[in-house]
Amino acid sequence: MGSDVSGRADPEARVAGHLLTLVADRHLTALSAELSALVQTPRGQPVRRPLYRGVLTWLVTALADVVVARLGPAQDGEAFVLEVRTTAGRTVGAGELPPRQSRVGRSVLPLLAGDRALARAQLAAAERDPNPAVRATTLVEALIWLDALLDAETPPFPDPLPE
Repeated sequence: MGSDVSGRADPEARVAGHLLTLVADRHLTALSAELSALVQTPRGQPVRRPLYRGVLTWLVTALADVVVARLGPAQDGEAFVLEVRTTAGRTVGAGELPPRQSRVGRSVLPLLAGDRALARAQLAAAERDPNPAVRATTLVEALIWLDALLDAETPPFPDPLPE
């Protein structure tokens, strides 16, 4: 993920890493400027949506990789489940969330299940969304989740399987 044969990071990986650093360091003004450049095209400028999709794909793939690294792969007959706690304290499953507001989760879960085609379809839907604010929110969601997951205290190895 993210580098060519010369060892240099792909542009998507560099941008995603830079955005993740801005989130981790809480540089919100700089983050806003960077996101704005990714999600909207000023008149007369080339479209940057391929970069947007690549950055979002990198972040979603990194989320899936970190989940597996922290929790281990799903065993036979198991699957990862995504639940979100609302501000009202209610727990909501990924299927109950509106599609525009759950594209990150709806992209990560198929990756964890090995369904790359479904993950690509979710990422493509995010890229095609006509609303730049929705595209930016999707990136912010992925960045915040990845930052939080990287900072979460977890045991160094996945829990052992029950006997």
